[in-house]
Amino acid sequence: MDLPAALQPLEFLLGTWRGTGEGSYPTIPDFAFTQEITFVCYGKPVLAYTSRTWASDDGRPLAHESGYWRPAGDGTLEVMLAHPTGVVEVFYGEVTGQRVEIATDAVVRTRTAKEVTAEHRLYGLVGAELMYVEELAAVGEALQPHVSARLQRVQE
Repeated sequence: MDLPAALQPLEFLLGTWRGTGEGSYPTIPDFAFTQEITFVCYGKPVLAYTSRTWASDDGRPLAHESGYWRPAGDGTLEVMLAHPTGVVEVFYGEVTGQRVEIATDAVVRTRTAKEVTAEHRLYGLVGAELMYVEELAAVGEALQPHVSARLQRVQE
């Protein structure tokens, strides 16, 4: 399948990535995790995205999210993500070379979900690794570093 022109700036993300990371937040103990992220083009000018993480120490499931990355054609990007915890986020950002920076414009949650008010993420291809950092504002805490990871492509 030919990649739609609008997706060409995001071509470096395509495939499945796996690696390890670490996280911390004032309201929880520090943790290490393994993560798998998949970016797939299904023929439309949109990337389908899934991410799942599990604890490095005992394999218990941690976070999971899925959604869509929609380039606007002018270097900007719209990202919509849903979490099984009852949180849905809309991000806006931009693609610069092999770097993507996005920040939430809206966070919506079910009445039983924990309070999440903002998120900021930076993804970048460094050599052959996809690296990212995420900042989070939740449960009364200000926006601050939360997780980071180094991922290697395991499937194109």
